[in-house]
Amino acid sequence: QNRMDFVNPASDQNTRAVVGLGILNQDLVAVVPKCERDQKSDAQLYYEQPGGPVHVALLAFARLQKDDKNKQPLVSFGILGQDDHALSILKQLKQENIDTTHLQQLPNHKTNCSLVMIDQRDGTRTIATYQGTPQSLTLTKSQEELLKKTGLLHIDGRYLPTALAAAKIVKENGGLVSYDLGTMRPGCEQLFPFCDIIISSKKGGSGAFPDISEEPFEQTKRFLKFGPKVAGVTLGQQGLVIATKEDGPVLVNSFQTEKVVDTCGAGDCFHGAFLYKYYSGSSPIEAAQFAAAATAVRVRQYGNMSALPLKSEV
Repeated sequence: QNRMDFVNPASDQNTRAVVGLGILNQDLVAVVPKCERDQKSDAQLYYEQPGGPVHVALLAFARLQKDDKNKQPLVSFGILGQDDHALSILKQLKQENIDTTHLQQLPNHKTNCSLVMIDQRDGTRTIATYQGTPQSLTLTKSQEELLKKTGLLHIDGRYLPTALAAAKIVKENGGLVSYDLGTMRPGCEQLFPFCDIIISSKKGGSGAFPDISEEPFEQTKRFLKFGPKVAGVTLGQQGLVIATKEDGPVLVNSFQTEKVVDTCGAGDCFHGAFLYKYYSGSSPIEAAQFAAAATAVRVRQYGNMSALPLKSEV
C-alpha cells in the first residue's frame, strides 16, 4: 500500500510543502583515532555541520530530489539564536534549497550546539548536546497557514505542545505526519494518534514499551494500535523492522558497506530517504529498502553536507 492512499487526493502533491519541525543545532565534529575515557587525543579531522534529526532528514530529502524535475518545497521550523552558529546553519540549509524563512531567530538565545567525537576505527560517534538557552517554540500565523497546505510534516517530538498543534493542523487538512522517535520523552505518546508514520530507534522503541524492550517486532504492532499506517523500529546494522495495518512486521536488511567511517546522522539520513521514496508513491517496504541503501552510501564518507547521497548514487 503506498502513500497515495493516505494523502488528500484533491491536493496537488507538488505544491504541498514538506515541513520539518524539531530541534536544530550546529554539530562540532572531531574525528579521533579512538574514543577513550579520561584520555587526550589529536583530532585527525574537524568540521562543522547542521544537526538535529528532522533537519538532517530534510537535507537528505533535498539531496535526493536534487536532480528531479518536480521538487517538493522543503521548509524548516525551529529555533536559532543570532550568532555565528546560526549563520552557518542558515547558509548550509539555503544551499540545499530548504526554506529557512519560518525559522525563529531569538536575540537572546544561543543556538543549540553538539560536540561530536567520531571513532576512526569503526565510525561510531559520541555526542554531547548543549541546548542553548531554553526556549519554547510557538507557531506563528504564517506557519499555521503553511501547515494547512503541507503534504508531509516530519517531527522529532521536541517542542511537544507545538508539535501536537502542528500535527493536528496537517491531519485536518489531508497531509501526512511522520515521527522520528529517537528517544521516548515524557508526554510524547500524545503524538502517536496523530501520526501516519512512526519509525523509532531501538532506544525509542524500548523507551515507549519497556515491557517488550527487546522485541522490535512486537513494538511495531503496539505502535500500530495507536493509529498510524506505518510503524518501524531501526536496528542499526541489523536493519529495520517495519509493518503496516495490512502487512505484519518484516525485517528489511541493511546493506553492508566495505568501510564505515561516520555514523553521525545515519539514522536521520534513513528517515529523509524513506520519506522521499514513500512520498513519491513507493510502498513502505520499497521505501525502507531504498533508505537502507541511501544510509549505506552516507556512512562511507565524513559529514552530512558532503556525504548525503544523490539519488543516482543509491
